[in-house]
Amino acid sequence: MIQRILASLTLLMMLTAARAEPLITGIVEDVEAQTIEMPSLPGAWQRRIEWMAPEGSEVKVGDLVVRLDPGSLISEEENARVDLEKQQFSVRKRLNELELEVLQAEQTVARDASAVKIAELDAVIPVDTIPRLDYERYQLTLATAVQTLERSESDLRNKRATLVDQRQQAELELKQAELNFERMRDALQATEIYAEKGGYLIYGDNFFTGRKVFPGDTLYAGFKIASVAGRRDLRVKFFVHEADFLAIDGGQQLTVIADAKGTPAFDVVIERRATQATDKEDWSDSGYFEAIAKPVTELPASIMPGMSVLGVPADAEGV
Repeated sequence: MIQRILASLTLLMMLTAARAEPLITGIVEDVEAQTIEMPSLPGAWQRRIEWMAPEGSEVKVGDLVVRLDPGSLISEEENARVDLEKQQFSVRKRLNELELEVLQAEQTVARDASAVKIAELDAVIPVDTIPRLDYERYQLTLATAVQTLERSESDLRNKRATLVDQRQQAELELKQAELNFERMRDALQATEIYAEKGGYLIYGDNFFTGRKVFPGDTLYAGFKIASVAGRRDLRVKFFVHEADFLAIDGGQQLTVIADAKGTPAFDVVIERRATQATDKEDWSDSGYFEAIAKPVTELPASIMPGMSVLGVPADAEGV
């Protein structure tokens, strides 16, 4: 793309050498384009692009456009799934055992409560109606039954409290295992990127190599891989050389000449421009200000997103 821009710039400079108007390089963009960036995935701070749909190809919503090398994510997702299943089994087993202990403790309390009631029937017999030894034995039996019931009730409360605590602990353990599995599953799914809008796939620029991003490249997380752009809301992004910054202003009209042969020129008006320059080391050591322009009239049908263009003042001589 850079070579095409420079070639177009050279040609236009030769044709307009007699005038001093600035020549501004730019690119046609869809302001609503879907930007595809390298996701931040577990296990690596950079990842290799395994496959991309052909640049310039038309894609529909839901079409696969980029596939990344999953690396170890497949095995990690499988391990996380197995760990979750093990955790679920372990939790069920532990809680079932505790619920059984609670059930047994409840049965013990019921049995001990019944023993207390039976002992009470004997203990209420008046002392003067039975032998003294039997009376004292009935009283001892009742006291022992009451103490046994108190111990079983205390044991039941402890087991119920333990069950509540273990349920809360199990919920946290399962939640953690589920979150880990979902994280690995989502990371694996994120290695396949789909179009969220219809349009044309445009590869991003790799500023490390000075060329387009291509399958096989290894990129950092957050690095722009590509974009899906349509024609419904096209704008032109110009890169204004710092020497020409004062010659371009908001509201100014420019004539845009595309680098594609046979493409008619069209007019745009500057909507806004940046106040701070950015470096483009692959172009020159100078700074460049970004300026966004919208079409004045309907764009020619041959104008497509990603197309390189040149802009000159619309009132310039010979344009």
